Amino acid sequence: MVSQGYQLEYSALKIGVILNLMIGIAGWIAFSLTGSEALLLDGNFSLISSVTTIAAILIIHKKHKRTSVFPYGRYFYESFFTFSKGILILGLIIAALIQNILKIIAFIEGDQLEKLKTGPILIYMALMIFLCFGLAFLYQHKNKKIHFQSSILNVETKASKIDGFMTIAVGIALVLTTFVPESSKLSFLLYIGDSIIVILMCLFLFQTPFEVIKGGFIELAGGSLQDKEAVHEIEMIVKNLLPNGLQMNNCHISKTGSSHLVLVYASSSTTTIATETVNQYRNSLHEKLEVKYPNSEVEIVFR
Repeated sequence: MVSQGYQLEYSALKIGVILNLMIGIAGWIAFSLTGSEALLLDGNFSLISSVTTIAAILIIHKKHKRTSVFPYGRYFYESFFTFSKGILILGLIIAALIQNILKIIAFIEGDQLEKLKTGPILIYMALMIFLCFGLAFLYQHKNKKIHFQSSILNVETKASKIDGFMTIAVGIALVLTTFVPESSKLSFLLYIGDSIIVILMCLFLFQTPFEVIKGGFIELAGGSLQDKEAVHEIEMIVKNLLPNGLQMNNCHISKTGSSHLVLVYASSSTTTIATETVNQYRNSLHEKLEVKYPNSEVEIVFR
């Protein structure tokens, strides 16, 4: 399962590097044709995503390696990547907000702004929607095959969707400006239409990076698994495999990247219990969990 998960992550991220680079270059070209700062930001977002995806590929090469310092592997790299990517996405959204608010303020104060040019915006928009949401689908599809255990593919899916929604927002604004005459009361849309829609889209997407940051922080801090469905499933496996003479008092489940740690706090319901029984229970749990939750570690704690 580790090998399969690695291959699925690697193949998806390798395609992601190439497509994000293409999307970034396309954003720069679209900016030169339309003059829309929002498209420039969109292009920069994709170029940064291309670079961070290379970092993600390096992480999946390293995460399974166990050392005396990291006996459970280096899965915290994934959590750190998720946390950092969430901050990056939040920073880009805030930058987009500030940039476009300043543009609107400048327009209100009477600064001369160039009218937005539509150029081949429909072609660009169709291509970007296909690439961004196609990439998001690819990430999600690959992650589904490993039961959504890859934190990296999860955050990359969200980043690609945000990129796609930003492109749609700017594209709609630029297309709508073609229907607005200079003499209309809505003529301001010819200058700041893209800024208005980008601000609205940023406010709509604002919650996503906070969810990513929260998830990454909880994993780095060793907090409990937040997926209630997974928690219930794992707890049922722990209970169903309990051998005679062993009683579960509590169960702590945490997730770090694509690795799970299951701590079963148990006590003996009889005077004594054989060590072999406990070892067999632990091994049975590990084998059962590995089917859906690869890279799992199980520990039985008596207290």
